[in-house]
Amino acid sequence: MKTVLLLTNFSETSRKAIISFLKIHAGQSIDEFKFLLLNVYSCPKTGQSQMVKFDDVLEQYSKQDLAIEYKKIIETQGLDKLDIELLSRQGDLVDIVERINIDQSVDLIVMGTKGTNILRELLLGSETDRLVRLSRNPVLVIPESVDFLKPKKVVFATELKECRNKEEFEKLTDIIRSFNAELLVLNVYKDVQPPVAFFEERMKKSLTGIKHSFHYLKDDDVAKGITNFVHQNNVGLLSMVDRKVNLLSKLFRHSVTNKLASSAEIPLLIIHE
Repeated sequence: MKTVLLLTNFSETSRKAIISFLKIHAGQSIDEFKFLLLNVYSCPKTGQSQMVKFDDVLEQYSKQDLAIEYKKIIETQGLDKLDIELLSRQGDLVDIVERINIDQSVDLIVMGTKGTNILRELLLGSETDRLVRLSRNPVLVIPESVDFLKPKKVVFATELKECRNKEEFEKLTDIIRSFNAELLVLNVYKDVQPPVAFFEERMKKSLTGIKHSFHYLKDDDVAKGITNFVHQNNVGLLSMVDRKVNLLSKLFRHSVTNKLASSAEIPLLIIHE
């Protein structure tokens, strides 16, 4: 059974993302997926005596609102048969997710983000950014401007480096299989196309049962190359590996991401090394 963590702050944005994702799985066996609907709240800084009262009140409101949110979600046709557990937790979002992951391995985190562009928000030091950067789990971020549908095509943008975390890469391939989607492995290079035979051979071993193809594009602007490819091929989901890199590499990557942010309006799936 796959475990999917659905993050909610009770907003229309998070509800839309959750419902659109769940609708994709509504027709599948209820034994295939377990869904955790999570709300994380924090207590305002105040005096110790008042903090106890705040804790009790916030916990009560969180649980009440979760019940209301759950009712709104299952009102959508077909979603009432899904296995959805309600979780209310106080603390830091990243820490809470890590604790949940210790108790039961999470295969995917789903969250909505306000605004028209995910990648722009990732540059702003938001909670979305912290979760995407710090969580060990694959994270699917759905912008509110998008009606998330079952993707027929998924692009995996790569620097031709294998994901050394095999367990996390298997989670990515499992997600693609659950969508029954075609995978387009994309590398955008600036100068001369690098050797690809070894990379393709190793990748094929991990993509058994997935329809896939390899694409190599020359473009001085890597971000522009990825964006154009996504648009030209009617791609429904863009996936990337988040690597732990040094500061200079991070700055370079963010400059690419900043350019992508100017035009990308597509759900983003991040896996980690």
